[in-house]
Amino acid sequence: MRAKNLWLAMTLSMASPAAAQPVTPAPTVTASIERHHTSNALDSDLAMADWYTLIRGSLQHAWQIEDGVLRLGVEAQASRYDTVRIEDDRAAAVLLEATRKLGASVELRGALSYRYSSEGDDLAIGPFVLGMRTPKHVFGAETQLGFDLGGGTALVFELADAYEKVDRTRFQDDLLLPAKLDPDRNRLRFGARLTRTSGQVAHAVAATANLVSVDRLGAPPVGLSLGEYTLRAEAAWKGADGSSLGAAIGLQMLRGAQRIYQDIRPTWQAGFVKMLPHGLELRGTTFGRFETTDSDDPLASWLQRGEIEARLRCGEKLTLGTGVFAELKENLLLENKERAHGLYAEAIYDATRHLSLVVRLDYTNRYLTVFDMRKKAFDAFVGIRTKI
Repeated sequence: MRAKNLWLAMTLSMASPAAAQPVTPAPTVTASIERHHTSNALDSDLAMADWYTLIRGSLQHAWQIEDGVLRLGVEAQASRYDTVRIEDDRAAAVLLEATRKLGASVELRGALSYRYSSEGDDLAIGPFVLGMRTPKHVFGAETQLGFDLGGGTALVFELADAYEKVDRTRFQDDLLLPAKLDPDRNRLRFGARLTRTSGQVAHAVAATANLVSVDRLGAPPVGLSLGEYTLRAEAAWKGADGSSLGAAIGLQMLRGAQRIYQDIRPTWQAGFVKMLPHGLELRGTTFGRFETTDSDDPLASWLQRGEIEARLRCGEKLTLGTGVFAELKENLLLENKERAHGLYAEAIYDATRHLSLVVRLDYTNRYLTVFDMRKKAFDAFVGIRTKI
């Protein structure tokens, strides 16, 4: 679950989000190579087992500049299947971020980013499966302006924009002409957050507006423009032993283009980290929200999810972990519901200060109601992770 970014960390701030982090004296480099076996390489109701190799790497570095910090981040990832080569993926991203103090109580943060990905997928045509590949470019820019109002109170304004350019999809062996299957999108975000921190407790009020403009493609269109607006109250506590508790509740409104859809729903998020004796750590989170970035629906989905994880430190070198999750995703226009649950177990052995060995098992089970389709997958891998 963690490998696929399914675990959600609480993001309630205990200080100004624009605050600069300490500058490390040297670049930080991480790398991992994993050897997987999956029971469902195509991620469909047609289960096909295969082996694949997953490689990840990143570089992070920061430089102290006059009254601020300049940061550079580079990441890359690639997967390669032994047999089902149409599912090979690769991606790379670069981020440049600058933070600068404009006075004793004002700080400005700006960031530019670019991400390229090439994702392999399959197209089922009767009993046949045709491979296809779609390159995608994402250009992003973000700025934050933070004010220290004194007394542990901070006000932060945010403006961000991301343009997603999707190239034509190419088909296996050029059996079909390249075609535009996914529309281009522009995601504009406005936000403001007022946070007050007192000792180990922080309270905040946050408002955000996300405006998604989608190029018209197909009839009916495969994607629709929308506006998503959120207002919520947040609270967080962090203990001296590393335990923490956070919660947020508010209202979220989604409005589709041409009045095709409009609804207001309560949104929530809660999470905890509890440090227990004998090296045991418990984590959990739950949330409900509109999902506009990872949805098979032309507009969006309503997503509810809960998960819990336990980790046990066995001595200085060995860490054991296990977790479970349950999820319900409701497609708003397709009227499909996707129910999912799963679990994982892993063991991490710190062979040296910079090298870890990982063994992990993942199981997921998904059911799509409208399509009457069930997708099960069991993934096992052994990997090596390094950090320099």
